[in-house]
Amino acid sequence: MKFTKMTSALVAGATLLAGLAIAAPAATQAATVQGNAGVNGGQALPQDAKTTAGISFGQLPPTGNTGYLRLQMVPKILDFGNHEQFFSDYPVFTADGQNAGRADNTRYPSYKSGNTNLTAVLNTDDTALANVKGKAWTTVVDKQTTRTDAENAEDKTGQTDSKAGDWTLSVKADGPLSLKDDNGADTGKTIDNATLTMLNTAYGQTGNVYGLTNESQDDGFTPVGALVPLTDISKTTTMTLSGTDTNHQVAHAATGEGEGANVFGWDKTNIKLVLPKTSVVNNGTYETTLTWTLATGLN
Repeated sequence: MKFTKMTSALVAGATLLAGLAIAAPAATQAATVQGNAGVNGGQALPQDAKTTAGISFGQLPPTGNTGYLRLQMVPKILDFGNHEQFFSDYPVFTADGQNAGRADNTRYPSYKSGNTNLTAVLNTDDTALANVKGKAWTTVVDKQTTRTDAENAEDKTGQTDSKAGDWTLSVKADGPLSLKDDNGADTGKTIDNATLTMLNTAYGQTGNVYGLTNESQDDGFTPVGALVPLTDISKTTTMTLSGTDTNHQVAHAATGEGEGANVFGWDKTNIKLVLPKTSVVNNGTYETTLTWTLATGLN
């Protein structure tokens, strides 16, 4: 953030009149009364104006999803850095922007050639989320217990109720790493069959959903009872970066589990991109996308 300091100087000039014996007139106070628009050209005093001072930490904004059950946050960027070249003996890159085992090969910790790694981590003072603090994260918010009977009745199949749980979080790759041109368009050159692995999934659950999300739709939410944590969480998720990749389950909430906010987190160094040792790379930026899905399977 660049701050530009602006200073203004008031230069006062005085003319000395000498040799004239003229008495100075008595001073007359000139002022503008408040509350009178007519004497101030149309807008009365006092007047005010506002300045916004801002600073942010971590990752904004959320996904924009709404609902009693929603996918609230996913990592926007997994940043594996900018590197001098590809060494087949060191094919592993981590989401803190480093080439594992070959530190001298990392030019910048950001793949966009910046000095700041773009993999965001969770900042929180909620002790219930201590396990996921400082990690790249995904959040599922489950407020199904607040759904009304009238809203349940909108489901004519009778499968919808006001209980937490019965959902699955999954992720898949959308395609191979693709070389981009200066306008961000695909060049047709790809790195095929790379893998992306998320190791040692950490988990945290909190009933203070609004305190985590800062989204107005969560303001006032209170869990109906004691929170029941998820028991089915994949410790490792590995996906092949290709157009034929399929959904990989990250977590499943059984009936009654997961009320509140469920946060899944990974250390940057535990998010690993592995290129095939036979990869041929060009100078430039390679990107792909991942799709996260929250579903219940009820139709």
